[in-house]
Amino acid sequence: MLHVIVGAYYKTMDMLFMPIIINTHPALAILIISFIVSFIITLATKLLVDQKRMEEIREKIKEFQVKIRKASKDPELMKEIEKEQEEIMKIQMEMMRMSFKPMIYTWIPIIAIFAYLKHVYDYNGVLHTLDPTWNGVVVYLPPILSKLLLVPFFHWLGGLFYKGGFGIVSDYALGWLGWYIVCSMATSTVLRKVMGVK
Repeated sequence: MLHVIVGAYYKTMDMLFMPIIINTHPALAILIISFIVSFIITLATKLLVDQKRMEEIREKIKEFQVKIRKASKDPELMKEIEKEQEEIMKIQMEMMRMSFKPMIYTWIPIIAIFAYLKHVYDYNGVLHTLDPTWNGVVVYLPPILSKLLLVPFFHWLGGLFYKGGFGIVSDYALGWLGWYIVCSMATSTVLRKVMGVK
């Protein structure tokens, strides 16, 4: 039964994404898919989170942080802060609940897309089966950008948890997961600004 469900899932995902994957470079295909995922998450956040209330909470927290910095030199202000602290904790909890709300609706599609990307781009995945000479590199970053993004560190960290499959070709190389994370950060930042999501 599970085999049938997994097979149906991969067939559905193939219909949606395989035309993009087969006809474009892996870096561009993953950029497009990350844009789609970021758009879904940003849209869910815009529709499910009260943006005005979120902005109000952020402003109150900023004001409170300014007061804390001043309070180190002003004992009277420290008393005020102690009174405000409980209210700030309450609104921080409210902000956390608001932030988690979109995740209830988006985490299953996100996990499904991640599983599919692994199925396509991982060692012995669809692309590697089609071209066994492929070394798993999706993109080579400029050396300076690689250092800024701490790529060598993440390669080392990944090596602790993941054995077998593609070897690390270069400190400037990113596989599907690293490139997806970079694309996701960029696309979600742009979409949040364009769509007015706080």
